[in-house]
Amino acid sequence: MNFKDILVHIDNRPTCATRLETAVQLAVQQGARLTGLYLSPHPGYLPHNSDREALASSAKEVFDVAVDGTVPESEWLCVDGETSGLDLAHALNLHAHYHDLLVVSQNDERCHDRSIPRDLPERAVLGSGRPVLIVPYAGSYPTLGRKMMLAWRGGPESSRAVHDAMPLLQQAETVRVVTVQGPGGDESFSAHNADICRHLERYGIIASSDKFNSAGLSVGDLLLNRCADEGVDLLVMGAFSQTRRGHQTLGEVGRHLLGCMTLPVLMSH
Repeated sequence: MNFKDILVHIDNRPTCATRLETAVQLAVQQGARLTGLYLSPHPGYLPHNSDREALASSAKEVFDVAVDGTVPESEWLCVDGETSGLDLAHALNLHAHYHDLLVVSQNDERCHDRSIPRDLPERAVLGSGRPVLIVPYAGSYPTLGRKMMLAWRGGPESSRAVHDAMPLLQQAETVRVVTVQGPGGDESFSAHNADICRHLERYGIIASSDKFNSAGLSVGDLLLNRCADEGVDLLVMGAFSQTRRGHQTLGEVGRHLLGCMTLPVLMSH
């Protein structure tokens, strides 16, 4: 079963181009409807004399050009932050509930926009209830999901990520399962004999697996190094969370990848 309904965040930043290009590519692969969501910010977040209507119109034009004649079906949503009372994170999470997948960009500190929270990807992963595809702010990604890596750590988050990514895993040419032992990795790996590759075989997915010891390297860096070495174009992982100062945040590996990612990452929580 393919993804049928994909939601992508649209804004006026340069990072929108790569994010939208990746979302269009995915919608074409999956035969899905692509919905672009733009939040017209509250005037208090914009520079003096900014034209909100012109900014929204410009964003819609970029979206329309990207989807014209490419995706099977498209839709445009413009949420008024002033009249709705919604900030961007809440608007995205609310609408993500009605879609299969949400596409956002990694935060780019060089293009800060007061209306877009720096932790938007983290808040989307933790609050949308849907798998979130995070696209790096730099680079281009002409292929997506051809060579996939699954970061497996026994637990509900990893299990959720596997099944959320099933439409992509079933279309991949190669699937690599990587388990990392050590701090931040899968400490319970040796305590059971279950093999996620055997489960994937039931869906016609032939995956190879490797187990690594972190050996002093962070789990996030080890995963990114393996992806680079093997030419992986999509990393799938479960997003573990923790409570810090009374607030829920991503775990160490998730936060590291959001800061240092070099390829698109699909996260599920």
